[in-house]
Amino acid sequence: MDYTTRSPCLQRLDADKGKWVNYQIRLRGLTQTDIAVRAGCSQSQVSNVLAGRTSSSKVYDVLCGILGLTTVGELLIVSRRSAA
Repeated sequence: MDYTTRSPCLQRLDADKGKWVNYQIRLRGLTQTDIAVRAGCSQSQVSNVLAGRTSSSKVYDVLCGILGLTTVGELLIVSRRSAA
């Protein structure tokens, strides 16, 4: 994963971006639990990432893979454009 800042914890999805990502997940027939299994974490951690309460490189890796993106920066840009 290629982060665009030195501290990946500074890059978080806000609530609107998280809603857009969650919508994209559901369009692909997946759930937050599916993401959690792939990332090796809990569903609540995925929920927290999508709500912007925390960040997780494991969750971001899975989300980027599902959405066909290569970096968290791309994820943030795509979700920002689409959520607007």
